[in-house]
Amino acid sequence: MTEKTPILGSIMKIIACTPNKNFDDDSYEQKVIEPTRQLRRLYEELGNKELSTEQIFWAYTTLKDILIAKQVEEEERIERLEELIKEYNLSNIPNINCL
Repeated sequence: MTEKTPILGSIMKIIACTPNKNFDDDSYEQKVIEPTRQLRRLYEELGNKELSTEQIFWAYTTLKDILIAKQVEEEERIERLEELIKEYNLSNIPNINCL
């Protein structure tokens, strides 16, 4: 299964639009900024190329980790992840879940 890069754009949008509640600068740099840079690099490298299932899983898992690092409340985190799963029909990828 492959998806085009719009999923990465959606992931970047979720990261940008979700308020941060982690005020530890070192933790934020390591767990939010650096993974976001990695996602952005992947997005720029791929252009309009398709993502592999592994890349989708990595991007999704990275988003989930970033939301946890931003200390987003579980209810909001689950809501944002569920929206992404529905929008891009990710439920058929093994181990994709909101928790």
